[in-house]
Order: sequence, then structure tokens, then C-alpha cells
Amino acid sequence: MFVPTALEMSVFRFMVFLFFSYELESKPQYNAELPRRIMALSGSCVQIPCRFNVSEISLKSTERLFGFWMKKNHDFKISKNLVFNGKTNIIRGFNNIEILGNLSQRECTTVFYDVMKNHSDNYYFRVETKPSVWNYTYSDNPIYISVSDSPQPPTLKPTDRKEVMEETTVNLSCSAEAPCPKQPPTISWTYIPESANITTQLKEKPDKTQSVFSRMTFKASYMDHRRNISCTATYPRKTSNDTTVETTVMLRVLFPPKETRITIVPSDSVSVGTNVTLTCKSKANPSNDMNYTWYKRGYENQLDFGEQLTFTVNRKNGGWYFCTAKNKHGIQKSEEIQLIVAESLSLIIGCVVGVSAFLLIFLLITLFLRVQRVKASTIRETDISDQGHDKQVQISSIFANGAFVSGEELEMPKDENDIVHYGEIDFSTPQTKSTTVKSSGQETIYTEVRGPEKEMNQD
Repeated sequence: MFVPTALEMSVFRFMVFLFFSYELESKPQYNAELPRRIMALSGSCVQIPCRFNVSEISLKSTERLFGFWMKKNHDFKISKNLVFNGKTNIIRGFNNIEILGNLSQRECTTVFYDVMKNHSDNYYFRVETKPSVWNYTYSDNPIYISVSDSPQPPTLKPTDRKEVMEETTVNLSCSAEAPCPKQPPTISWTYIPESANITTQLKEKPDKTQSVFSRMTFKASYMDHRRNISCTATYPRKTSNDTTVETTVMLRVLFPPKETRITIVPSDSVSVGTNVTLTCKSKANPSNDMNYTWYKRGYENQLDFGEQLTFTVNRKNGGWYFCTAKNKHGIQKSEEIQLIVAESLSLIIGCVVGVSAFLLIFLLITLFLRVQRVKASTIRETDISDQGHDKQVQISSIFANGAFVSGEELEMPKDENDIVHYGEIDFSTPQTKSTTVKSSGQETIYTEVRGPEKEMNQD
């Protein structure tokens, strides 16, 4: 029986190693799963999703694995190409590079920090082992990192939805690239309907890159028609200001006529012989196939068709008018509006003024008669009380004059209006003389009676 010596065993192992290493370097099935291209924002980081393939036997024969990244060229022996050496932890051209993935589980996801525009290039991944059983550069699967000063605008979907029916549910989704998941962009919406519900989350795309995904759901209203809805993404970065980009879509809502109303030109009160135009206005979509019909209260048939109703006013045109607006989604009736003919208006005003004047005159006459009755009643009461007093004054005056009080001077009145006239009574000749004197606004009648003169001489 042939027993190989120790030297022969060593040579055999070496040949197996060379063969195995050659197989690794030459077989295309050993590749890295990397995106073909990734966009990065200057002043931020970029995360490269990475996974590599290797046989289970090769993986178990190693104690430790190390990752490498080369720029521009996959030849790791050229020092200027090597930007990251996992064995020595050497980093060239970047502030920091960190492999997040567990290499023993074939994960090689890596973050490049503080990328700049001059970092744009192809990058290659390489794996080395300890002990150095196998090493492999995945030269067939580079990733191109494109660094820009401005991020890509967010994607707003559906972009092909031209129109939605009123009262139906609308779903809008907005996604913004997150090349640096450690500092993802924030998403905001402009013009948010009252019924809207918004959810936002960080999602992984099929190529393993990240994006921020926001969904807005709401029920369409006719008031949303032709509204611009914008999705805005704000990216944090190591600059003085954050970067903001947005995408806008116009919402188009199909709905039946709304807010149907009538306008009158020149006004709602016109004179006979005036040309008047009534216009029916309404909101609807579509509006190019709108049908308008005119009606007047008290008339069963339609007056006319069309957006406008024009005629020359006569006395019979006054009354209440309304219209209907119709498209393929529905119909709506306007509120009634009154057309007032000026002559009719003048007649109404004249009637109102006439009735008001009659009532005013009636009220004044009634008030005057009442005042007269009260005044007459007061005068009668005053006359009754004054008659008894006047009789006493007249009798006293007569007796005083008849006594012929001599030697007494009559007291002169102090006021011209208080002048009193005295009379003499002549009993011989029935002569009477009456004198009327006004005193303090009242009339006083004095009577002079003269007697026979000879009888007075005898005394």
C-alpha cells in the first residue's frame, strides 16, 4: 500500500490551494451584488448596499475576512486606487469609510462619509481572508457613485392619473432617494385636503438602496379640481442650508354642476324698453358640454336654452326666474331671482306713500279733535266759576256809585291796563250808559244811571 510522505502531502495541499485560488479568480459565478449606479449628495454620506458570493467550503476554511475598496481600477496593488484597506484600516481620499455588513455572512454594505464631487467614479470591492486561504476582487461588478450638489426631485405617483371622479378615494405616493439612510430626507406636502391621511416611512428598494416613502389618501372634492399638490423633500447636509426639492402634480376632478346661480345686467330693477341679459353660471367638469335651460315661476314650459337669456323688458316680464345647468355627471337648479319692472315698482311705492299719508292725516285729525274737546270742557268749567264772582263785583260797583261818595279821591290805577271807569246814575231820566273796559285780558262792563236832577237839589 502506498503511503504519501509528509513532503508529498505538503506539495499536494499547495497544488490544491493554487487550483482553488485559481478557480476563485476565474469563475464568474463569484460576484458581488451591487447597484450599478447610486446618486450621492455632496456634503452628505452615501450608503452602498453590498453582498458577495463565495462557496460555503471557502467561507468555513477561514478564520477572519477583510474588505477592501478600490477606486477607478480594480487593481488593488496600485496604491492610489486603494481607498479602504480593512486589514490595516487605512482610508485614502475620504474622511471616513465604514463597512456595516458582517463579512462572515457575506454582507459588505459600506458607508462613505462626507462625499464630494471629486469622489464620483467606479468603485470595486475585494475580500481577503486570514489565514490567506483565498482572496478575490469582484472586478465584474463595480458600482458608480455619482456625487451632485443637488438631489434628485422626489417621484410623485401616479403621474398618469389625469382625472378622478368626485367622492372617490385618491392615493398619491411620494418617494425621495435616501442615499444616506443615517440622515434621510424629510417629506412634506403642500395643499393637504381636510380628509387626507398621511403616512411616511423609510423603505428599501429592490436594488437594496433606501428611499423615504410618503403616502397621502383623501376623498376627492370638486373644490380640489385643478389644485396643485406638491411633494417636497428636504435633505440635511454639512452646508449652511439644507437642500429642498419638490415635485408637483395637478389634480383634475370630474363633478356635476355646483354653485349654479343667475346674474342680471344691468340690474334686477329695470324700466320698460330696456334690454336685459340674464346669465346662468355654474362650476362643473367637464364644462364644455354644459346645457343651460331657463324657466319662469308660474310657467310650465322652458323659456329658452343657453347660458344667457336676453330680451327687451315690457310690463309682463317682471317675476321670478331660475335656470338649470347639466353635464354628463348630473344637473343642478339655481336659486330664483326676481326681475322688477320699474313701473310696477313706482306703482307699489305710490300705493305705499298714499296709504301712509292717509293714515298720517287721519291721526292728526283725531288728535286735533281730541284737543278741542279737552279745551272746550276746560273753558266751560272756567265760565261757570267766573259768573258768580262777576255778579258780586257788578252789584257792589253799582251801590258804591249810587252813594256819591264825595271828597274822596278815586285811587288811580297803577297800570294803564288797570284803568277803571266809574259812571253816575241819573234816576230822573232813565238814561243808561255802558262802558266796556278791558283789564288784564278780560272785559268789564260798567253802567251809569242818572236820576232827576231837581230831587238832588232839594236834598
